[in-house]
This record gives sequence, structure tokens and C-alpha cells, in this order.
Amino acid sequence: MESIPAPLVKSLNELGLSTYEANVYAALVLYDNAEAKDLVEYLSISKPSVYEALDHLAEMGLAVKRISKPARYSAVSPHMAIDLLMGNHQKAANMALVALEKLETEKVQTEKEEALWTIYGDKSIEYKIRDLFGKSKSHIWCMIGERYLPFIENIQIKDVSLLLLVISDTPGLERKLRKQFPGKNADIHVISSEKFAVPPPFAPPEFEEIHKLMRVENTLELIIDDEELLMIPPFFSSTVSVLNTRNKGAVLHMKLFSQFNWKRLIDGVEFPFPPHLRRKKRV
Repeated sequence: MESIPAPLVKSLNELGLSTYEANVYAALVLYDNAEAKDLVEYLSISKPSVYEALDHLAEMGLAVKRISKPARYSAVSPHMAIDLLMGNHQKAANMALVALEKLETEKVQTEKEEALWTIYGDKSIEYKIRDLFGKSKSHIWCMIGERYLPFIENIQIKDVSLLLLVISDTPGLERKLRKQFPGKNADIHVISSEKFAVPPPFAPPEFEEIHKLMRVENTLELIIDDEELLMIPPFFSSTVSVLNTRNKGAVLHMKLFSQFNWKRLIDGVEFPFPPHLRRKKRV
């Protein structure tokens, strides 16, 4: 087969053409117009494969067959061809989205408890965070550390209730986030890493040792619609992994703990713990 640039063939593959169709279309652009035998000789592929590719290209509107003996073919302009292929992709994407969203509402429920999954790698975690923000239907609770701020940049959400607590020392961040998530349903706060690290009143004496191991920028707690949870504890790890589950018990347990943190860190609520649970001050 003659050397049609491999990156071009790959791009046309991704737009929906087979390898034969991509090569034949590219050759037609090069030839301006050609007989099938010209393409067979130029590309060194079989005559049946060339004819099959030509027929499909003509059906798609990417090639024009001229009535002559022998028949000659020419390519539509590259701009028109790309517009046609992109239009087909968009139409297919729209149809697929409608069908998939319908399937999503008809999920098969099982009697098994929802598993606890682990997701590895920043890119996979970013995709999951964006996915959950996008598909929430009623409310989002999120406490997020500095490390994941790029993951929510320019993210768009529906008109849902948003509680967003960001641990960051970046000046002006709260104003920027309020602009990104406007509306009365958004409650957004940014607290410093120093404030986040203040121990709760029931923290044991070992908390100071725990604090040395903490990396608050790794913190992530994300709950959507009381149905799904993403969670990363605020500890050092060279390769971050996230816990993901739809287990109702795990989701509600974390929601309870998150509400406690919100009241403590944002509302300044002092909880009346019994004396034996209060953190003893060191002399």
C-alpha cells in the first residue's frame, strides 16, 4: 500500500472511516479524480476492497461517482468531508446519549450490598469527580483539598444545592468559586490548612502524632444525592487512590461525619462532649 500518512488515516478512523475507506478517500483527494484501477495500483490493495470503499464513500457523500466507462470517482472537498463526518458523529452522539440516559433510569437493582471500589491515579479521579458533579440531581456535599482544585475548574453543575468546603491558603479563591457557582443554592467556604488542622475537642493525645502524618491538600469527601461517595483521607501518599461506593450505610456514615465537620469548622459549634471524651491538654 502506498504511503498515505498514518496520522491522517488514524484521524479518519476516529471520525468513522475504515482503514481502506480512509486510504481511498485520501488517494482521491490526491488524484482529483480516478478510476478504481488507479487506486488499486496506487494503494496496492485488492480491487474488491477498493470498490467496497468507493461504494461506502459515495453513500456517505464523501465521493462522487461519474457515469462513464469506466467509472471515475472524485472526492468532495476536505472541508465538506469533515463537516459530514462530524455531523454523523454528533447525530450518533445525540442518539446514544438519549438511549444511555434512558438505560440509566432503568438500572437493574440487585440484592447485593454495594461494593467499595478503589480508583487510582489523578486522571481517573478527575474524571470521577467531574462525572459526579455533572450527574447530581438534588444536592452535592464536597470538602476538597488544594490538590484537586484543578479538577473542579470550569466545571458546570445543574441547579442543585451545593455545599462546598475548600481547604486552601490561596488568596481570593472563595470569591472566584462563588463566581463559578453562583446562585442561592450554593454555600461555599474556603478555610486555611491551619484551621482545618485544629484538633476537635475529643481528639486523643495521639492526635499530635497523627497531625505530623497529615497532608490536608489530599483531603476529598464528595457525596451526591446521598447516593454515592468519593473519599480520600488527608494523609501522605505518593500514589493517591480514592474510595468510591454507593453503599447506603457508608454514604450516610460519611455524611454524618461531614455535617459534624461543617458545623465545627464553618459554624464554630462547640460540642458538649462528656469529660472522659474531651481531649486532655498537656501541661
